[in-house]
Amino acid sequence: MNQPAWKQAIALAWMSTGCGLMGGGGGGAGASTPANLPPATATPTSGGVEASPDAELRAMVTEALTPQLCPKLLGSFVGLPGEGDARGPAAGATASVGRWWIRRCEARTVGDRMELSIGGSGWTWIDRETSGFRVRQYLLFDASASLGADVTVGYDRTRRVASLWMTPAAGVQATITPRGMVAVEPQGFFASVLGGVASVTGNSVSDRARTQAAEIGSTQLRERLGAGFTMTVGLERRQVDFMVGALQRGEVPERPYPAAEGGPWLVNQRSMVWPGGLDVVGPVDTSQGALGLDVALEEGDGVVIRAVCAEPLTRYFDARFRDPVATPAAPSGDVIAELTQGVRERHVTLPVQVAGARCPMVLTFSTRGGGALPARMRYRIAPELPGAVATPSAPRRVRVQVTGVSVTPRNANGRAWDLVGGEADVRVITASVPMRREVDRTPVAADHNDATWGRWLPSAFEVGRDLPLRFTVVDDDTTTEEVIGSADLDADALARATPELSLPVRTAGAVPTQTGTLRLRIEALP
Repeated sequence: MNQPAWKQAIALAWMSTGCGLMGGGGGGAGASTPANLPPATATPTSGGVEASPDAELRAMVTEALTPQLCPKLLGSFVGLPGEGDARGPAAGATASVGRWWIRRCEARTVGDRMELSIGGSGWTWIDRETSGFRVRQYLLFDASASLGADVTVGYDRTRRVASLWMTPAAGVQATITPRGMVAVEPQGFFASVLGGVASVTGNSVSDRARTQAAEIGSTQLRERLGAGFTMTVGLERRQVDFMVGALQRGEVPERPYPAAEGGPWLVNQRSMVWPGGLDVVGPVDTSQGALGLDVALEEGDGVVIRAVCAEPLTRYFDARFRDPVATPAAPSGDVIAELTQGVRERHVTLPVQVAGARCPMVLTFSTRGGGALPARMRYRIAPELPGAVATPSAPRRVRVQVTGVSVTPRNANGRAWDLVGGEADVRVITASVPMRREVDRTPVAADHNDATWGRWLPSAFEVGRDLPLRFTVVDDDTTTEEVIGSADLDADALARATPELSLPVRTAGAVPTQTGTLRLRIEALP
């Protein structure tokens, strides 16, 4: 079969990688790169608007892929994104807030269609409020899904990107079953009364929350899987990527880090972990050469990264899911990096193996002991490149969006922000320090320690003239305006914006205390 080069690239990529990229939830731990792609050449048959109708190619890719799905998926930790409105390529930069640990898998070919059934346990952070009640915790769950999918391929000649789409047929099935207690917090007097009445009548609010979590989770999983999957192969760098959702021909997912210099990256994603929780990446295979880890703390007090053996981590999760109220200690492993407010970005060479053990290796991410804030981080694993990575320079003109802010439940003196014990009424006031003028005030987010605005500041800023910008976060009650803390945006901070940027909100004084995290989005202008 005399296939054009781009068709060969897609076929070889699928046969060499299988669906390892699914194991990382898109740019995740299972990501791998094609070993023997042919030279990237544009041919008269490349390009075009529609996907290739070549039935033989679709059948070949489907038959080559299907037997490799389960070996790649089993044991992997699929990233679960939080709630948000990011769609298309931008969804690739969304932070994961949990993992789905794939432990059951069956794949087969029926006609020209691939059929896949997967299942396993997992965890995700939920923060949801309805009818005066709020759930804010890690939710453990069991999940299963089955689908049939048709495969099509296409090529964008201008961008030199080959795309492969898996489009599910109708009838995607998905079920999520919560494990353990769902702790419900009443957010007011009447909610407290209703909760008490419900428990007396035997219809507890927690039970209703479990039922609602199962319904919402199952629906969301069906919708996500029903949107299909896209695999891309960039022929310039031989970079393979994968994400849930149908991208347009030639589009590739956005990722937190740019392309790696040493070769195609294996992992490139963003995640969040709350105190008491874990994020997991892996298994990580170092048998083919040294790998480097780039990691940056975007929010929070700090994060600890450990290399651990997969077997004790499996026993730990088995104990957690067997008894959701149990609190066994997570495997300690080897600490390979630690980020704090003073050291927010690191590059380390990953160990070949965990010290004193020959075992499959995974990486775990957890907040530093004593931290009250969640940690948001971005990380990339790629073939190691000797030498330091050059620090990018700051742009000359920028637009700035105040995305949101998170503040600690209590101030530096240990007192709740609201006089009656509620959450803060948050507002952010922006000013140009050198120009000595106020730029903007956000609306007040009443009773929210975690506020979101997505508000662009009203003008573009000349870096040399207008910066630093000072963001003062206040608790704006009806009678008082208490300063929670402030954060400055300067040229050094702009140089590391990707384009999302998080800044610690700190109190004034001789010994500043972090009281929150400000989230910004930066758009560089010509």
